[in-house]
Amino acid sequence: MTTEVRIATPTAEINPQPTARQPIVRPASTSRTLPWLGRLAIVLEIFLGIGALFGGIQFILAPDGHLLGVSLSMLTGTPFHSFLVPGLLLFTFVGLGPMVAAALTARRRAVGPLAAFAVGLTLMVWITVEMVIFAGVTSLFWAFYLVLGTVIVAVGVAWSRTTGR
Repeated sequence: MTTEVRIATPTAEINPQPTARQPIVRPASTSRTLPWLGRLAIVLEIFLGIGALFGGIQFILAPDGHLLGVSLSMLTGTPFHSFLVPGLLLFTFVGLGPMVAAALTARRRAVGPLAAFAVGLTLMVWITVEMVIFAGVTSLFWAFYLVLGTVIVAVGVAWSRTTGR
């Protein structure tokens, strides 16, 4: 004599007959299909993250700036005596941060729009501080990244409005 044992679960109540494939529950996730703004956020965040990780590593490995062709004289009048601390900050906040945000978004986490907003805001603060500390021809590069940060913030805001979060 065979006895069937059934475990009561929320899906068992919805689907009285057990099936071979039960739906995967993702409590903190958004819909299965990532909206175009989410995909755009991932591309922008990875682009930013790769550049910042590269630059941060170069400054960490050579705090005198020679690997990037930057002179220590650029730091005159700043609180820094080498590029080590700026390199660590660049690597961590402008490099790793966007990569984590892109990973969260790729996993369809509901915090994706907020992560994009935080990445863009972080970049805007980073560039603004650089522009205040330094002045010169290189501010053209800072302007580009300021615009990139603004675009990432806009993507986060627009995306959050489409998901209702």
